[in-house]
Amino acid sequence: MWTLRRVFRSEGLSYKRIRKSGRHLRNEEEYGFFLTEMKLLQALEDSGETDLYYFDEMGVNLQAVIPYGWQQKGKSGAFMPATQSQNLTTLAFMTRSNQLYPFTCQGAATSEVVIACFEEFVQTIRKKTVVVPDNAPTHHSKGFERKRKEWEKKGLLIQFIPPYCPELNLIEILWKQIKYHWLEPEDFLTRQSLRDALENILATFGKKYQIIFA
Repeated sequence: MWTLRRVFRSEGLSYKRIRKSGRHLRNEEEYGFFLTEMKLLQALEDSGETDLYYFDEMGVNLQAVIPYGWQQKGKSGAFMPATQSQNLTTLAFMTRSNQLYPFTCQGAATSEVVIACFEEFVQTIRKKTVVVPDNAPTHHSKGFERKRKEWEKKGLLIQFIPPYCPELNLIEILWKQIKYHWLEPEDFLTRQSLRDALENILATFGKKYQIIFA
């Protein structure tokens, strides 16, 4: 293996983890059109004419996403208890300036839960606001579509990202930071410690925890 790696490196190649992707399924024309739309919306946001939020859900449980960690030399391999638990789901609206409106629930986020979050969020808007979600079934339910018309009358518009383009929803960066960097191994010991740690991150996002968007 090490011999092969040296050969690959001499050829200008690097050893990386292969990720699954649905990029080959997406419509490139829709993808390009959406990028143009988002540049326009971001410009309107920067000028103060419109607010722009990215919306999504994230689930965490006691099966920690921590593939590597530090330990003292000579010690036996580190491990974490393999414990089953129900998902603790976070739903949130996030801006590029690190403003966050989060909600948490135990278990999966149903269409009713998503609608309830939007209903509460729409009460906070003060100008024309665009929300960018993905195409999850809960975002296209009959109940959500009916409410969508009501929200539009209150100034909240929804711009779905194209299918198979999850990287276009900037809140995915937040979920990655939480799961892989900000939650500590000891946070996964109990359901309560996980909830406390997650709620602390959500409450201090924009202050203690920040993301710089290009």
